[in-house]
Amino acid sequence: MKKNLFVLVAMLVLASLVLSACGGAAPAAPAAPTVAPAAPAEPTAAPAPAEPTAAPAAPAATEYKPATDKPMKIAFFVSDMTNVFHQGQATEAQKYAKDKYGAEVFIFDGKSDSATMTANVDQIMAQGMDGATLHIWDYETVAPAVKEMLGKGIVLTSFFSPLGDSGIPVARSDEKGVSFAMGAEMATKWKEANPDKPIVMVQLGWPNHTEVKSGRTDPFVEGVLSVDPTATDLGCQDASKGADAAKQIIKDLVTQHPEVNLIYSEASNLTVGTMAGLVEAGRGKYDNGKPLTEIVASVDFDESEYKQVYDPNSSLKFSMGLPPIETGQGRIDLIMDVASGKIPMTSQPAQEEFYKAYDVNYYTMPQADAAAWLNKQFGTNLQ
Repeated sequence: MKKNLFVLVAMLVLASLVLSACGGAAPAAPAAPTVAPAAPAEPTAAPAPAEPTAAPAAPAATEYKPATDKPMKIAFFVSDMTNVFHQGQATEAQKYAKDKYGAEVFIFDGKSDSATMTANVDQIMAQGMDGATLHIWDYETVAPAVKEMLGKGIVLTSFFSPLGDSGIPVARSDEKGVSFAMGAEMATKWKEANPDKPIVMVQLGWPNHTEVKSGRTDPFVEGVLSVDPTATDLGCQDASKGADAAKQIIKDLVTQHPEVNLIYSEASNLTVGTMAGLVEAGRGKYDNGKPLTEIVASVDFDESEYKQVYDPNSSLKFSMGLPPIETGQGRIDLIMDVASGKIPMTSQPAQEEFYKAYDVNYYTMPQADAAAWLNKQFGTNLQ
């Protein structure tokens, strides 16, 4: 009996020890939550909006300062003075600079030749220019001269395309939207007139020129494909040597690819050769407003193109109108804005100012409106 009582007491003592051990460990478990509050340390870091405060530094401050806030001698570069648009903007720039700022503008003709453009850059310092609006093709050859001029406080801007990594401000025509629109409209008109003939397009211009590609070639193709995703693109042919090259290219092209029917001739001087080549090949034809062989678009709408665009029997039916008045004035204003400190002499990326371009075509712009536009922009006397 005593033995059994002893065993019972021993078992009760042992059970109490086990229960006390389990009960003592349980309160220790909440110790883990005391570590959890450390997690909110991350939210305290999240509100740090350090990156947004860095955003204003995107147009990096220039290290250069203009030598004068009133440039009196300005070099005005054009790529080729045989182009009537360049003639018009150069003439307007001279008049506008004199009337508004009392400044004198000197025209430098690049003659569509990189070596000539490079040699012209050397004349900026040699002739004591206060500023220059450049239009050159080969930045690497003039990069040292550009840096030297910036260091001397000569105000420099670029026309049409950024000048390498120089960071100088850029004046550009807004060409992309017009090129897309012309492509879409041409595709629509061709399909309406010739639904059984698949679209085959080609471009004549400067296949390796970044800004021509992004502002003319690529958006034109995109415009065509937006209407007909199955259209064939023969690509951009290198007609950079001018009208004679464009003429020979188009003659060879229509022999090898007689199915081509949408042509983008990417400058008016090239279009002279493009249309001559088409005519010699027995093409370039409309029949009272209906395309028979192809539809052609150009750039730099002028008086000569006006006659063809509104001739119901010519296949040239579209042209991008680049306004020489606004462009010439804009290039001068940009020089003055830099000189006055409104725009930095350099920034990364380069600051760009865009000027309007126009979609001039047989279908949507009345002939009288096109004549009025030319009369205003180029001083013609069309009725």
